[in-house]
Order: sequence, then structure tokens, then C-alpha cells
Amino acid sequence: MFQITEEMEARWRRDDKPKATEADIARIEDEIGSTLPAPYIEFATRYGFVIFGRDPEQRCFFDCTFTFPDREEIREGDISHFMNADRILLAYDSLTQPEVEVDDEFPKFPADYLPIGMDAGQGEILLEMGEHSGRVWYWPFNEWAWGFEDNTRLGFVAEDLYGFINGLRPAFHLSTTIRKEAEVRSLQFHPATIGTNPS
Repeated sequence: MFQITEEMEARWRRDDKPKATEADIARIEDEIGSTLPAPYIEFATRYGFVIFGRDPEQRCFFDCTFTFPDREEIREGDISHFMNADRILLAYDSLTQPEVEVDDEFPKFPADYLPIGMDAGQGEILLEMGEHSGRVWYWPFNEWAWGFEDNTRLGFVAEDLYGFINGLRPAFHLSTTIRKEAEVRSLQFHPATIGTNPS
């Protein structure tokens, strides 16, 4: 089940973004030719196409794992909002299909991944729709088509949308760390002020 904080749910109520309808779900499923995972349907119909933050200070963060032949790298990603049905279908069509027969810019990722949300830039939060339907992945923006140059890997985030939502961290965890580091640097640059009174 989803573990939504009172603060987050209250913000979503204030934003009053639309919730997914049965028609929205049916339209997406018809377009992609696959059934949407139950956790996604539950979230989209209960909470809606929500905003996680309008600016860098209000985003939510998550960890994602990129697997290489010799190592794994854990990186931090962020989510700004979930897209509505129209935006999902537009993104799916434009990002998973080549524009011409030989295209070095599109598709951006395989067609069995459905973009459902965006980070604060142009990266996408993806739902896997293939053999392991429902898993959540992160695609950081890349100018190259999938399989070209360094656009060859997705970052694994969670086994399902429950794990994704429940694992999100508010932005203050990052800003607090940065603020504390800045305070330490300030003290280091002004050692004479420590433990003294101004004259």
C-alpha cells in the first residue's frame, strides 16, 4: 500500500490536479497494447496526476541503480510531477518511435517502457510494461537515440510503484546537508569569530 505523508497529501489536495478516469486508463492501455500495473492505476485514480514540486527546493528524490559490466552505480534522481494521460501518450509516441528510418536521436528508450513522470529537467520516470511489468526505472535525458553513444542504460528504481512512492525523499534532506556544509565552511574561513563576542 502507499505510505503518503499528511503533508504531501495536503499539498496534492491544494493543487487539485485531475485524477485518472476509467476512460484515461482505457485510452493508455489501448495505445500501448498492454494492461497498466495495478499500483499505478490505484495511485492515478486515487491521488491523480500530482505535482511533487514546482521548483528545485520542492522536488522529491530517489535512488536509482545503473548496472555496468564491471560495476553498479547508485545515483540520485528526482521527480517533479506525474504526467496526465494526454502527456503520457504524447511522450510515449514521440520518445519511443524513430522519426525517420535511420534516426540517431530517436527512439530515446525501448517501447516497452511507459513514461509516466518527469524530473526537473527532461528526464523521464518509466514504468516497465514487458516481462516484469510494473517495475519503475529512470531515464536521464540523453541527446542520442537508444543504443547509441552512452544512451544504453536505464536506472532501476523500484519493483513497483508502491516501492517508488514510499521510497521518495523530500528535498529538504539535500538542502539541509548543503546548508550545514556551508555553515562549516563559513566557520573554517572565520576561525577568529568562534567563541568570541563582537567588540
